[in-house]
Amino acid sequence: MQIALSDLVDSCDDGTHFDLNVCLEDTKNDLKFLRDLKKFLKKYNKSTSQIDQFIHRLEGNMDIEKVIQVYDIDENAIKKSIEKHPYFKNPCDYPIRLITIMKYLKKKGFDTHYKDMDLIVDRLIQEIDGVKKVGEGMYLKKMH
Repeated sequence: MQIALSDLVDSCDDGTHFDLNVCLEDTKNDLKFLRDLKKFLKKYNKSTSQIDQFIHRLEGNMDIEKVIQVYDIDENAIKKSIEKHPYFKNPCDYPIRLITIMKYLKKKGFDTHYKDMDLIVDRLIQEIDGVKKVGEGMYLKKMH
């Protein structure tokens, strides 16, 4: 059965959900694909807001990976230190702020002056089991 391309495009609505793994090695190919997809969607006057978000995330992720490699940042040590923070050991019903965690890391001897260090820490916090981002720079860990 063949379906006209215009029928497929018209059947897509603004609520279409895309999921993309931003940890792929071939990020450049993913960016090229997303840019081509964006052009295609614009051609049919469809929303490109999610595609724009993915492109922004991938471009940002490339910058973060470069910072990690250039400054030889030990992500595992940072993550272990974050998990030792009193909030993550004994969570409560209010969220913790990113700035609080950055101050804690600085107190523990980590250099937090690198470019985009807050984005790296943000990603590491979200990787901790049971942690949910509830706002810009605000995280809530589920109580056991």
